[in-house]
Amino acid sequence: MPNGLALAICFLVILLFVAYIVSMILNFVNPFYSTPGKVLKEILEKFKLKKDEKFVDLGSGDGRMVFAVNKKFKCTSVGYEISPLLLIIQNLRKILFAPFNSKIQFREESFFNVSLHEYDTLYCALPDALLSNLEEKFEEELKEGSKVFTYKTKLPNKKGKEIKLKEGILYEYTY
Repeated sequence: MPNGLALAICFLVILLFVAYIVSMILNFVNPFYSTPGKVLKEILEKFKLKKDEKFVDLGSGDGRMVFAVNKKFKCTSVGYEISPLLLIIQNLRKILFAPFNSKIQFREESFFNVSLHEYDTLYCALPDALLSNLEEKFEEELKEGSKVFTYKTKLPNKKGKEIKLKEGILYEYTY
């Protein structure tokens, strides 16, 4: 009979495999868009956040932007993600690299179901279809002066600033 530790490890491996399968199925419906590491620092320079402000990454993927923003600006950084596999990666990184940092938060929730009024700066690397739906939400919920940054894809009906990067384009919008 296997001991408790071996049983727990087997259970964890099975859960990771199931999460991977579910994540792959979800990716067919909603593909994974990622911010390349090559342009991460370049994008961070555009945010200009203060320590007391709040940042959110909608569809935070592996969490690299959330960690980078918190490291650079020391502000509250939140990521919303629904992919089980990516949530596991985010939380493992948090446990390993920032276990006691309460200013880094990952939430397993659709960003369409949460209020965005508390955030000063929003970032997303999402496809056109999602951004067009989010544009209405931004108009309704964002406080005056909030900034929205989108990578590669622009909001369909809002005029914004186009910032050329080494790889891709960043769009900046002020509400």
